[in-house]
Amino acid sequence: MSPKKPHDMGGEPGGPIDTVDHGMKFWEKQANALRNTLTRGKVLRLDELRRAAEDLGERYYELEYFERTTHALRQVLLERGYFTEAELAAKMAEVRKRYD
Repeated sequence: MSPKKPHDMGGEPGGPIDTVDHGMKFWEKQANALRNTLTRGKVLRLDELRRAAEDLGERYYELEYFERTTHALRQVLLERGYFTEAELAAKMAEVRKRYD
C-alpha cells in the first residue's frame, strides 16, 4: 500500500474551513493565471499538479495554497522538459537584476 497523501482524508475530520475572502496578492493572481493558461492550453493537467503538490511531503502542510501551486507548476514543467533547472535559475537571476 502506498503512503498516505495530503488529499487522502477519507474518514478523518477535515477541521474548520476559513470562509473569509482574504483577496489575492499580485503574485498569487499571476500564479493563478499561469495555472489557468497552462491547463486550458493542455500544456499540463490538474491531476499532474495535484500529484506534484502531494509529492512535497511535509512541506505541503507548511506552504500556503499558491505557494504549493507554484512549486507544483515548476516541478511539472521541469519534468516535462519545458526548461531546465539551469535555465530557470538564469532567468530568475535576470529578473532579480531588474529590481536590485
